[in-house]
Amino acid sequence: MLKWKSSEGLQSLAVQLVKQNSISGTKNEIGMAKLIYSLLEEIPYFQENPQNLFLQPLEEDLLGRNFVTALVEGRGKTKDTLILVGHMDTVDIQDFITLKEYALDPYEYTKRLDAEGLPKDARDDLLSGNWIFGRGIMDMKTGVAWQMALLEEYSTLEDFDGNLLFIVVPDEESNSSGILSGIPFINKIIEDKNLNPIAALNCEPNFGAYPGDNNKYIYLGTAGKLVPGFYFVGKESHVGESLSGVNVNLIAAEFIRRLDVNTDLCDVMDGEVTVPPTSLKYKDSKELYSGQTPVTSVAYYNIQTLQMSPKTALEKLREIAEEALDAAIEKVRVHGERYRGMSGLPVEVRDFKPKILYYSELYGLAQKAHGEKFVTHIESCLKKWKEDSSMDERELNLKLVSEVHRFCSISEPMIVLYYTPPYYPHVGLKDNNEFDRKLIGLADKLIDKADRDYGEKILKQKYFQGLSDLSYFALQDAEDVIEYLAGNTPSWGCRYKFPIEEIKKLNIPVLNFGPHGRDPHKYTERILTDYSFDIGPKLLRFLVNEIFNL
Repeated sequence: MLKWKSSEGLQSLAVQLVKQNSISGTKNEIGMAKLIYSLLEEIPYFQENPQNLFLQPLEEDLLGRNFVTALVEGRGKTKDTLILVGHMDTVDIQDFITLKEYALDPYEYTKRLDAEGLPKDARDDLLSGNWIFGRGIMDMKTGVAWQMALLEEYSTLEDFDGNLLFIVVPDEESNSSGILSGIPFINKIIEDKNLNPIAALNCEPNFGAYPGDNNKYIYLGTAGKLVPGFYFVGKESHVGESLSGVNVNLIAAEFIRRLDVNTDLCDVMDGEVTVPPTSLKYKDSKELYSGQTPVTSVAYYNIQTLQMSPKTALEKLREIAEEALDAAIEKVRVHGERYRGMSGLPVEVRDFKPKILYYSELYGLAQKAHGEKFVTHIESCLKKWKEDSSMDERELNLKLVSEVHRFCSISEPMIVLYYTPPYYPHVGLKDNNEFDRKLIGLADKLIDKADRDYGEKILKQKYFQGLSDLSYFALQDAEDVIEYLAGNTPSWGCRYKFPIEEIKKLNIPVLNFGPHGRDPHKYTERILTDYSFDIGPKLLRFLVNEIFNL
C-alpha cells in the first residue's frame, strides 16, 4: 500500500518534514537529510535496491552536511532519466517572534495564529480553513514531499519505462553548496548506470509575479543571479578638514543612489522582466569612533538575470561606478570653492585622479608590484580564512579584496568591482531546440488538462524568478563565467567551488511545477491544502508521464 499517494498521506509527509528543523547554514540540516534518507529507506523498492539510495557528504563542508540521492529504475529498457531536484533547508524562524516555538508545527501554529493581527490576505486565508501555515510548508517541503511520493509510486509501476533520479540538498537558501557538491555525484550515477538525462524538474512553489498574485504557474526555466560587490576607497581627512579629502561614504552614497532599483539593470527576455537591483548590504570599515573619516566601505547587490552575462553586467556597473565617483569628487570641488568664498579662508581643493578597477585588475597591479611575495601571502590568507566556519562567504571575499588592496600603491579614491557568491546561471528553454519545443508544448497540454479536468487556471512563465538550484543543470555563458566571473570572485576555487565542466556535461532543459502557497520567507508562509495535496500532485504525475512520452 502506498503511504503518500493519498492527499492525507502526502500532507502528513509534508508536515513531518516541516517538523524537522533544517534552518539553512546550521547543523540541523544534518538531521533533515537523515530523516529523508530513513523515510525513503522504508520504501520496498529501496529495501530491495539499497545500492540506489545514497546519503552523501558535501565536499569540504565545515558543518558536515549531506545531500540525499535516490534512483528509481523503471521496468523497461530505456535509459531516459528525469532528474527531480529539491532542497531541504529553510530560512530562519526569528520573524515568528512570540510564536517561534510553534513555527515548525504547522497544525499548532495555524491554530494559534491571531487572525486579527494578520495582514488582510493572510487573515482571509486563515479564516477560510483551506490553508496551513508554518516555516518551510511552502518553501519547499511540500514540493519535496511531492517528489518523494513520486519515487514511492513509480517504484511500484510495472509499466513505467523510464528512470527517476532524485536529489534533495541542503544550503539552497544560503550558498547552494549542496547542489554544487551534488552535480558531480549526479554525473557519476549517470555514467555508472549509463543513463540518458532528458530534463530536470523542480517542485518549488509558485512565486507571485507581483503583490497579490494568486495565479498558479508552470515555469520553463529559472532566472539567474549575480551578486556584485563594490569596494569603495576614499581619501581620509580629519572631520574638521572635510574638504581636504573625499569621504568614502559620499562615494558610496552617489553609487548606491544610482544603482538601487535602477531599471536600466533589469534584464528583459521574451516579455519577461527581472526586478531591478537592490542592495543586500552596505557598511564602512570604521569600527571605533574617531575624528577621522572612514577610509573604505563595501556594498553588495542582488542582480537577477535572464540573458545578461557576467561580462555585460560588469560593463554596465563600471559605467555607473565611473559616474558616481566623478560626481562625488565634483561635489567636493564645487562645495570647496563655495566654502572658500563663504569663509574667506585659503582652502585648498585637491585635484584627485579616481580609479575604477575590476578585482582582477587590482590583483594584477599588486602582483606586478610585489611579485611572488604577494601571491604567497594571499594564498596563506585564503588557507587560513577558508577554515573559519563562522566567516560568511561575502565577508571572506571582502577580506580578500581588502588584503589585495593593501598591496596596491594607488592612493587615489577608487571603486573596485568584484563578484561574491552565490552565482546562479540563468537557464531557459530554446525555441530552436526540438526537445525544448516539445516541453513548451507539453506545458500547454498541462494547462489544458488543469482547466478541463479540475477547473484550475495555470499560467506559463518562461523563468522562475524565485531563484532555484535548477540554475546548475545548464550553463549558457560558459566562457564569460570562466573569464569574468571566476577571475573576479576572490574565493573562486577555494571555499566557493563552482563545477563548470560538470554542469556543461549535464546541459539539460529544466522545468518547475510545484504547490501553491503564499508569503515565502515570512511568518505568514502558507500552503493551499486542496490544490497542493490533491490536484497539484495529480497534475505532476500527468506531467512526468508526458515527459517520458515526448
